[in-house]
Amino acid sequence: MKTEHSRVMSRLGLAGLALVVVGGGSAAISADNTAPRDRSIAYAAHEIKLSVYETPDAKEECPQGVNTMGPREAFKALYPQDAGQKWKVVDTQMAREAEIWWPTVGKAEEFPFIEAEGKTAIGVDLDGKTKPSDFTSPEGKPGIDNQLYRVTGCIMNYRRGASIVNSERQKLLAYHFNRLLIELTDVDSLINDDDVTITTYRGLDALLQDAQGAFQAGGSERIDMRWGAKDFVHTGKGRIVNGVLKTDPMDIFVPQEVAFSSGAASTLRGAQFELKVMPDRAEGVIGGYADVESFYRRFNRAWGTHFMSYGQQVPPAVYRSLTRLADGYPDPKTGENTAISASYSVKMVQVLALHPDKKIADAAPASGAAQFAESVASSQADAK
Repeated sequence: MKTEHSRVMSRLGLAGLALVVVGGGSAAISADNTAPRDRSIAYAAHEIKLSVYETPDAKEECPQGVNTMGPREAFKALYPQDAGQKWKVVDTQMAREAEIWWPTVGKAEEFPFIEAEGKTAIGVDLDGKTKPSDFTSPEGKPGIDNQLYRVTGCIMNYRRGASIVNSERQKLLAYHFNRLLIELTDVDSLINDDDVTITTYRGLDALLQDAQGAFQAGGSERIDMRWGAKDFVHTGKGRIVNGVLKTDPMDIFVPQEVAFSSGAASTLRGAQFELKVMPDRAEGVIGGYADVESFYRRFNRAWGTHFMSYGQQVPPAVYRSLTRLADGYPDPKTGENTAISASYSVKMVQVLALHPDKKIADAAPASGAAQFAESVASSQADAK
């Protein structure tokens, strides 16, 4: 007769064996730390934020200072509470809310909106050209395309220490909707490999952390192939040069769920990954062309005017700057650009990518019932 201890240990052993079989392909790195086991390795993002180049005093990128006119200041200036002045709600709050969601393109700004200047920005050379509007990277690489930085660089919400930056970092970890996962396959070396395949997914699990909150490599991450297959699974080609992954352009969705669990994602067209890939982590940038509409409406959906006031961000002014500086993907009918060059700075940790088997997934309820029945039968047999 089996003891309770032996039954538990037996089940744990089978579970461990199943984990090795399912997830081992992207788990271990060979002894020389260059070739992943089974030629595949996966990483999950624990930080995704807009790339904003900052100097300590902001004089280089924001010589005119940062934006100080926020939503509250703008509202007060537009609708002054003078003695005897009476305003209707429809002409004030409702009118302003309508302008936030459907901003008037081409309208002159009611107040100054400060855009980032300077010659330095973080990002990727998306078109292989060096144009007058391009930046130079902090490392000295020319041709950096990141016009979104001009829009956001002097808005406090996007700068170091801002409440929304910190909140989005926390929500990225708190909400599994945000689990951006990449898997590299056909990898012969993490140092130099001229032909690798990259696939993006959305994961389903929390990231592994130690007692101090540091992210640990080797945690398992189930891939969402039920709700995430349509929007978050994308495949492209790339290469690894001196330990840096560089990919060909591919369209992806950046999951960005934040306040009140409002699921949202931004479309990044022609995305190119430039990541330093290591056995336990990866970090670098994802450059591409942010779709203006999805970028703007994602932020409005995620953060109300109250939160935008923390960082002095006036949405209609941002929208007009986005459309004016848009530099990619022209509309075939109007010729107006619909996307703006952008860059996200990302940090990722190595994980075990667990691919679901469709047959097993479809049979999960029956399998669970069978397991329960087997457990009951086993317990009854042991009791005899």
